[in-house]
Amino acid sequence: MITVDLSELARIVVPEQTVLLLGAGAAVSSGGPTGAGLAKVLARRLRPSPDGDDLAEIAGIFEHRFGRRELAEAVKAELEGLTPTGGLLALPGFDWRAIYSTNFDRLIEQAYRYARKDLAVFRSNYDFSGNPSDRPVLYKIHGCISQDVGYGHHARMVLTEVDYDEVASYRESLFSSLKQHMMTADTVIVGHSLRDRHLRDLAKTVGGLRTAGVQGRVFLVVYDYNADRAQLLARYNIQVVAGSLDDFLHNLAQTTAGSSALAYTTESSGQGFLPSSLLMTTMDVAHSATLVPDPVRLFHGSPATYADLRAGVTITRAVQPRLSQAQEGARGFFVVLSGAAGVGKTSLARALMLRRLDDGFACWEHLNSFPLDPIAWLEVESRLRAEGRQGVLLIDDCTQHMAAVNKLVQGLGDQDRPHLRLLFTANASFWKTRAKSPYFFSRGTNERISLLTDSDIAELVNLVDRQAAIRALVEAEFLNLGQMDRVRRLRDRCSADMFVCLKNIFQNEGLDNILLQEFAELGEAERDIYRHVAALQAMGSKVHRQLVVRLLGIDAGSLLGLLAHMEGLVSEYDINHRQGVYGWVTRHDVIANVIATWKFSDQSELYALIERLIDGLNPTNHLELVTARSIAAHDMGISRLVDKSQQVELLNRLIGKVPGERIPRRRLIRLFLDTMNLPEADRAISNFLRDIGQDSIVNRYRAVLAMRRAETLPGILEEDRRAMLLEAENLARQCISQQPYDRYNYRTLGQVGLALARLGEMRVLDEAILMMLAAEADIPEPDFSQERRELEVNRRQLSSQSRRLLPKPDDTGTLLVDTQPA
Repeated sequence: MITVDLSELARIVVPEQTVLLLGAGAAVSSGGPTGAGLAKVLARRLRPSPDGDDLAEIAGIFEHRFGRRELAEAVKAELEGLTPTGGLLALPGFDWRAIYSTNFDRLIEQAYRYARKDLAVFRSNYDFSGNPSDRPVLYKIHGCISQDVGYGHHARMVLTEVDYDEVASYRESLFSSLKQHMMTADTVIVGHSLRDRHLRDLAKTVGGLRTAGVQGRVFLVVYDYNADRAQLLARYNIQVVAGSLDDFLHNLAQTTAGSSALAYTTESSGQGFLPSSLLMTTMDVAHSATLVPDPVRLFHGSPATYADLRAGVTITRAVQPRLSQAQEGARGFFVVLSGAAGVGKTSLARALMLRRLDDGFACWEHLNSFPLDPIAWLEVESRLRAEGRQGVLLIDDCTQHMAAVNKLVQGLGDQDRPHLRLLFTANASFWKTRAKSPYFFSRGTNERISLLTDSDIAELVNLVDRQAAIRALVEAEFLNLGQMDRVRRLRDRCSADMFVCLKNIFQNEGLDNILLQEFAELGEAERDIYRHVAALQAMGSKVHRQLVVRLLGIDAGSLLGLLAHMEGLVSEYDINHRQGVYGWVTRHDVIANVIATWKFSDQSELYALIERLIDGLNPTNHLELVTARSIAAHDMGISRLVDKSQQVELLNRLIGKVPGERIPRRRLIRLFLDTMNLPEADRAISNFLRDIGQDSIVNRYRAVLAMRRAETLPGILEEDRRAMLLEAENLARQCISQQPYDRYNYRTLGQVGLALARLGEMRVLDEAILMMLAAEADIPEPDFSQERRELEVNRRQLSSQSRRLLPKPDDTGTLLVDTQPA
């Protein structure tokens, strides 16, 4: 069987010559239920509740007990309030031959209405008399919530087994239409899981049309990919591609000319326009705030969603009013919330976003599983400016997109008063070491988020009393305490750490003990999955279901059963919030670090894990490119190995897998420099420049290499050492010229100046100190000023030492040399 990936499919498919068929689950990213989910909604209204999640069976029972109208109204109530997001909003940006859907909702119709494009809709055979003319056409195979016999219509939604029989002629007409389209067009079916019998049956039906002489190709895009099931579908001439609707359209937007046409994010929010390229990579805050809150997930350590915040199941941090005020001032265009994992940065940032939303701002959050597109966001700013509107974009964990972030900040900062403001969160240690645009300091605010204040703790205690849903989760011993005792316990036991406070409200033991006890209660297979997911997450990897299957060699069919046994420990979620992309995650990064530390303490086992991970990487998948970068850069990744030779080996393997990635190559050069393996550092730099080209960080490493050669190479003249240091000086000055806001370039020049000063030449050191002093206005970071002060101290010490070494006369006038060191 010939297989293709999403990027190749996007190159193959021409929308004008493609029929799109959306299967069950396409509405999940917009808050809608799957077929099984809708069956469970109906079952909960039945007493006693029937077992199973087959929609036709549950709907039949519901109709038998309550009648057809009640059934239709129950389904309509669940679906009519949905708003399209992500890929569904991007659909009108492409000129499809036709769209077919098995879903009852009206999300596609809304998406076309928001885009101000006409759409002809066939919901039953009673609509066939309509004339679509040149409009795009949507064929709803299973009917629509707007029509049902329960309301007195001739048409019906296909909910029960009887409904399937009643609409047989309509379905036959639609599949005849599909077959006619397939004579000259390809067909792309989109679903979520190959385990879904209805999706497989639909795919087989469509594949069967092709075997009857149709020439168009048939592709099935499904995230829950299984090689064995995909092979079974090959006999029906169907090529199965791993991915989701949003993934497919995101790739298609990159290859299709004119796909950047603007489309509304939502009609109700009035938030202006987004380019189509951003629809699949951006969360609409207004829509996300309308979804269902989940206090259980929240109080197991996950960041608050916009729905959680809107529902009031979180606290208002004491710093929040001040940050809201800061966003409105002259230094509120670029606000950064930095801090360690678990201090509540993301929840606080989202609370600030909701405040902006209530103020009438257009509010979006970038989905980190995709690259950040600064050019597209500058286009959004232009649109906001033209419309006289204001917008805010949240970029969570921004350091993983730092080059694009700097480009966006620079573009916005160059404007007098940009209409798009930016809000960032960042891990404090990563933020500290990244080169940053000077606008972060001149027009921005950096807030370090750390401990809870006394008022924060009191608010957290009050929340337990105020919210019944949360109170039900709290351990009895904590509830039996008086309010002051509760506050005292949290302050004394937790050092006001947000995450540990939550753990003490719900359980009293130490965090590590709790986690290890939970781990011990799992079965062997579940433990293996849990520790691997935790280790990958701790490395900064974007863990997804297929990665776990590949890494552990587990049959995908049994994986969900194992996941069910780890409820509350490992969760499957939409990795891009609005996509049908299944990510796996522990409750919190802090938890992942604890589990990874204890369960991969054996260095050989850690080495074997990273080795398997590298060997199995799929570089065509962006999520796995993120993993490749993370395991190279993260402290819990390759650098956690004590054996430097193992680090070198794994970095070389990683470079062989993703030769175009800069981070693994940079890390390899840095490792060679740190271990003083200068010949290998030289070779690695040469390979980088040959394979990738110029790079500001590698150019700085060239300066460091020249300096270290001068300092360590034995058997050469002092004039040769000076020449090497002058070469290092020249390289460092070039780095400063190219990247004047990178403090590490100045530090390198200062180090070169120190080396020359030890040879008696103070010029470069003096100039480096003056340059750093002048640059502090644009790089107002405390560490930068501290480095300059340290150079000044070294300068004074060297000057003092030089004076002591000067020849001085004795009583007879003879010159003596003071050989005592300073």
